[in-house]
Amino acid sequence: MGVEVHDPRWLTAVPEAELVVALDEVGEHAADGRRVTVLIDLVPDNVSVLRGLAAEAVGEGARKVRVRPHGVDRVDLVYAAVELGRVAEDDAVEVQFDVTSAALLRADPAAFVRVDPLVVKADGTVVPICAGLEQYALGTLGSFGDLLAAYDPEPVRDLCRVALGRALADTGPLVSWYEHLTRTAAELRSGC
Repeated sequence: MGVEVHDPRWLTAVPEAELVVALDEVGEHAADGRRVTVLIDLVPDNVSVLRGLAAEAVGEGARKVRVRPHGVDRVDLVYAAVELGRVAEDDAVEVQFDVTSAALLRADPAAFVRVDPLVVKADGTVVPICAGLEQYALGTLGSFGDLLAAYDPEPVRDLCRVALGRALADTGPLVSWYEHLTRTAAELRSGC
């Protein structure tokens, strides 16, 4: 099961985890010799400068660029996908764009009903899949093994099934899967 941490102090508890940081933290952690993934939140205001943000992160030492869209329309998603393809090619860096194709959702929906990766937030809270699913948290990191042993993933799978139904109704070529998950989780929480 993949694990990402958002604060390097948690790497001692989960040494095989991926360190994910904001753009302004890349240089500091890369200088320490760590493999760093930069997380860029793609919003309508920064779509046009995405390529520059990614290039800056690579220049600071990021070995992977991850882009997570929030409230971006279909046209901007496609534009961002093209730009990130250029970044991957020009900068020879791994790129993860947190979208999927609508065709893949339809072809393999079971692949989206899952409970990983686990995310260790800066405060030590462990949540499944992505930040924004705090109501499904496993707990606070102490003993990672103990958290996993006590974890019931079925509520997260149920959330994924509901979000999948909503995502399949999305008519664009690209679907922001994590955004569907977090929006669905928030709606389910407020509906209780």
